[in-house]
Amino acid sequence: MKGQGFTLMELLVVLLIIGILSTVALRTIDATRDRGLFDQTTKEMNQLVQAIVGNPDLTYDGRRVDFGFYGDMERLPDSLRELVQSSGDPAWHGPYLRLMAVGDSVSYLYDGWGHLYTPNWTQGTITSNNGKYQMTVKIADDMSQLNDNIVSGSFLDRDGNPPGMTASNVSEVRLYYNNPFAHGNIQFASVRPEPGGSYEISNTLAGGNQVVPIGIHEMKAIVPGGEELTRYVTVVPRSHTVVDFKFSSSFWNRLKMVGAPVPTPDNDGFLIQIVNDQANDVTISSLVFLHTPDTAFMRDFRIGSDKAGYPLLNGVPGTGPGDTVNFAPVTIAPDGAQLVELAFQSFRTTELWPPGDTFNVSGQAFQFRFSDGSEITVNP
Repeated sequence: MKGQGFTLMELLVVLLIIGILSTVALRTIDATRDRGLFDQTTKEMNQLVQAIVGNPDLTYDGRRVDFGFYGDMERLPDSLRELVQSSGDPAWHGPYLRLMAVGDSVSYLYDGWGHLYTPNWTQGTITSNNGKYQMTVKIADDMSQLNDNIVSGSFLDRDGNPPGMTASNVSEVRLYYNNPFAHGNIQFASVRPEPGGSYEISNTLAGGNQVVPIGIHEMKAIVPGGEELTRYVTVVPRSHTVVDFKFSSSFWNRLKMVGAPVPTPDNDGFLIQIVNDQANDVTISSLVFLHTPDTAFMRDFRIGSDKAGYPLLNGVPGTGPGDTVNFAPVTIAPDGAQLVELAFQSFRTTELWPPGDTFNVSGQAFQFRFSDGSEITVNP
């Protein structure tokens, strides 16, 4: 009986050891399974994020080329299903998520434990509420990074000149949206370049309070009646991208002098003829004396035979270096079809009345800038 009892005790010990080992094994298997599901879910959630905002590691020629659903639609999806099923919007170019099996249309909606993923579009997160390890990924560090980016640059002519006040009032820089419907059917963000040649498109007062979403966008710089330049810009999250435009034509010197200046009989002035050599009308309403001799002050200015801007009047100061001559707007036909005569007359040696001695313009240099930006140098 003693040996039989010992055998029973040994059996109990063996059964206890087997039980302990089974428990440890089950726990190990369970932990291994959870670790596998955790890794699977982490991978799937990262794939969902990349389907929404693209994979930053996909580049071509050094530039990012993948911006996912957001790059095309310029908004967050209404649901995760929209990543693989078109909503009918022509901007949708998915599917943005690769499904693992043929005929599989729903597995991407569930985490490794079989629970539905929960997106929070307001906070920009996707969560797995699996009951064991609540897992959350962010679509972006800050949701404003998807829309509040900046594109700026320069707007210059072939000689590096800025547009000036006149050209900047009519010129335009556009950034086209990939999905106008997401922006209230607005086709593009648009700003006018500064007279000094700079521009900015951003969601700030300086940038016109316009959104600049991530993605690849077409841009255009436009001068009415002139060139239209097209560029493509890659906008990444939290970026300030520089895009410069340089035209092959000139913003300046649309007006040209024809022939040589003709001095007045007593050499106290001169007449010139100008033409507009551009393809569109040019309207001028003033000119500035950029350079004249320090002691040369004009007291009579005329455009054509019937336009008197500065008649010779007692008590009126003469016009000299840095002064502006204003006159009724004159529109000059394009392509050199219209000659316009300008008469700069009665130059005197002092500005105030009495006007002083006659100033001899022969051999002197005069430079004028018209209100359209054209500059002409005259050597009578």
